[in-house]
This record gives sequence, structure tokens and C-alpha cells, in this order.
Amino acid sequence: MSVSFYRGGWETRWRDANGRRRAKRFPTEAAARGFDQALAEVLPTARRADTARHGRNGGVYSYPTAHGVRWRLLYRRSDGTQTTKRGFASERAARDARRQLIEQVERGELKHTKETFADYWQRWLDRRRPYLESGTWSGYEIAGRTRLVPTFGRLPLGELSVDAIRDFVAELAGDVEAGELAAKTVNNALGILVVCLNSAVEDGVLAVNPALRVQRLPPAHIEREYLRLDEIPRYLDSCSGVYRPLAELLIGSGLRISEALALRIGDLDLEDTRGAIIVYRSRKGSAVGSTKSDRFRAVEIGPGLSAVLRDQVARCAELAAGDGGSTVLFTMPIRTVKRSMGRWESAGASRPLDRSTVSRDWHKDALQDAALRDMPLHALRHTAAAAWLAAGTSLMYVQRQLGHADIGTTERYYGHLERRVLAAGAIATEDAIARARTRPAGARATIAGRGSARLTRPRQ
Repeated sequence: MSVSFYRGGWETRWRDANGRRRAKRFPTEAAARGFDQALAEVLPTARRADTARHGRNGGVYSYPTAHGVRWRLLYRRSDGTQTTKRGFASERAARDARRQLIEQVERGELKHTKETFADYWQRWLDRRRPYLESGTWSGYEIAGRTRLVPTFGRLPLGELSVDAIRDFVAELAGDVEAGELAAKTVNNALGILVVCLNSAVEDGVLAVNPALRVQRLPPAHIEREYLRLDEIPRYLDSCSGVYRPLAELLIGSGLRISEALALRIGDLDLEDTRGAIIVYRSRKGSAVGSTKSDRFRAVEIGPGLSAVLRDQVARCAELAAGDGGSTVLFTMPIRTVKRSMGRWESAGASRPLDRSTVSRDWHKDALQDAALRDMPLHALRHTAAAAWLAAGTSLMYVQRQLGHADIGTTERYYGHLERRVLAAGAIATEDAIARARTRPAGARATIAGRGSARLTRPRQ
């Protein structure tokens, strides 16, 4: 065994029990000599026994669990210490992971660290803040503070295992069964953990992401509340004059409230017979950011809603200063009396509608005045989808109008409402069978004979 400086690093060389020359590089001389001393303390017979044992098993071993047999692997970290990783579902998966770990260590891509999950989480969260919307970052912070850090905070990153994360999900699943938590909340926390640990892998402080092998909870079936066709006029007639144009927009276009409040006059293309709304942005609190899918889309609207929006544009143009195209479409009106809706004139320049005012006050008041059941403001988006399907449009049309990236999302939410198209198909099938049954026997025989002649006609 020997220690020497080689190509910018310190290298320990030795021969194993089979006489093969082995070498391992370290960033410092102390680490290399410590590893050399550890090798010297191991008797040659013990090294041979260890080599033989690992030669048979390849550093991969099985162990029993309540969920069946699992596999663990052994490998040496960059500082020469041996560690294990558990939770692999098959021997092959464990062997593949061990090979990748050894290769990463040898290439210097994986550095051993004693940093805890709590320390890395805070460092990662601060680093991601400039790249995330304020609402997204807030969701990450809450999930970390309330669930992830209390569970994994004290663990070093290298000790995070698949089993530990599965236990975390299983514990939260018990809260879901008790009705104290939603499955979506658990899946969101797991998804955030996956994103964080992916960054740890990229930073070279974690070999593999154990959260990737943990299955998410199945989504709960939720009945989406919406206004039926006969309830829409009652709801609109109960809206105040200030709120009604916005309510008609939400029902006629399916826009999210955040997207509607961020609309500007220049986003509208209105004609007498039709119209279109280009959705570029959404309002999040007092700031304006991207849409939920980070994409813009064009939403087609009918002549009725187009007329309503033209009137709204005319009212906004009277108050607009400068470039009318950049004027926000829905703003708080000026109060004339204490009980009226809006803001006082002394409050300054016109500002966009407040989302809480719309959802908690104006929407709730309209439902109560119309004697309708309680439902969230987002139900107006579901109302638009249900109305389109009741009119016989396809799921693909609904997907494009709502801006879903995957039609599977549209089908999961609204597929059961696509009755008009399905019913038309069933009726058309019965009509075809009925026409075939009432066709004269001679005509059927002639058709059959023609078909038989085509089948038996010799080739020319």
C-alpha cells in the first residue's frame, strides 16, 4: 500500500486478496492516508473473506419487509467510508443503482456530505425563489415547513431512503382516510420533495433520488359543482350591475378568475357575430404573472358575450389614460354612496378588481339572492364546460377552450357530461339497424349476391 500525489489529487494504491492492483483518489492527503491506514488495519485473511463474500453477492443483499422482499446495496463513498442504501424492489434495480453510484464516485461527481435535509432544503428554496411565481414558492415553503422538514429535517441527505419516504406517505394516507387531509395535498408534498431531491442529485450531494420510486396516492373522486342551464339566467339576474359583466365572462368563456382579472382591452378581438379572447397572463394578488400552464391561448366566445364585453370596453375607455389597449378590463368603480360597490374617489387611480371581493362577497350574494346552493367561484368555470358539452360540442373543444395541456384532464373532470354526443351515437346506431331490418328481402339478397360475386370473381 502507498500514498502519492498524482494529477492534482492524492491517490492510495494497494493490492486486493486476488493480487489485483487497486487505486483510489482523494482531494486531500489526510483523507488518502486515513484510507490507507484503514486498509492496513484489516488482516489479509479478513480482506480475502470480505472479497469472497462480496464477490458472491456483488454488494447487493435481500431483506424481508412487511411488503415483501426488498434489496439493499453497499458501496464506498468518496471519503472511503462504507454505506448502504435500501428499499429496492428487485435485485437488478439494486445492482444497477450500485454500479451507477460507484461510477459517479470514481468520476468525482458524487461527493459525500453530512448536510441535513433541513439545511439543504432552505438553501434550495432560497435559490429557487427568483424562478418561481410567488404563489408557487409559497406553496413550496408551506409544504416544507409543515410536512417535509419536520419529517426529514434531521436526516443527512445520504440517509434519505425509499422506505422512509414510503412511511411518510403512508402516515399521511391515514390522515386522508380519516378525512383530515386531501390526497392532492399529500401528492403535492411528495412532488415537491421529488423536485428538491432532483436538484440534490444535480448538485452531486445525492446519488439517486429515492422519492422517484414512491407511488403517489390515487386521486380522490370529486363531484364538480356547477350551474345547470336553467340556473344560469337566475344567477346572472341576481348579480349586481358591477359584477354581472365579469360573471357573464366567466360563464361564457371558462376563464379562471385570475385570468379574467388580468385581461386588458388589447386582449379582446370583438365582432358583431363572434369574438375571441387571448389569454396571456393571470393576476396573482397584487402582481401579474403567467397563466397556470405558462402558455397563452385563444378562447372563442359568442355574439352575446361579445356585445357585453364591447359595452365593458366602452366604459373602460372613458376612464383610460394613455394607451387604451393596456387598460385593465375590470376595475373597481367609484362609489357614489356608502352602500354602493367600489372605491372612494379619493382612493387614487383606478385599480383592478379584488379577487376576494368577487368570490367572498359578490358571488356569494348572487347565489343567495337566486336561492341557489353554495358553490365556489371556480364553479363558474365548470359551468362553462358543462354548458358546452350540453350543446353537443366535443371534449377536444372543451380542452382547447379551458387550456388543459392534456385531454385526459378534461375527460377526467367532464367526460361524464358528454352525454349529447354519446346519445347521438347510440340513436344513430339504432336507426341504422332499423333501416337494415326494414329493407326489402330482394334488395338484401341482391346486395348479398353482389358481395358474393365480388368475393368469387376470378382474377383477370
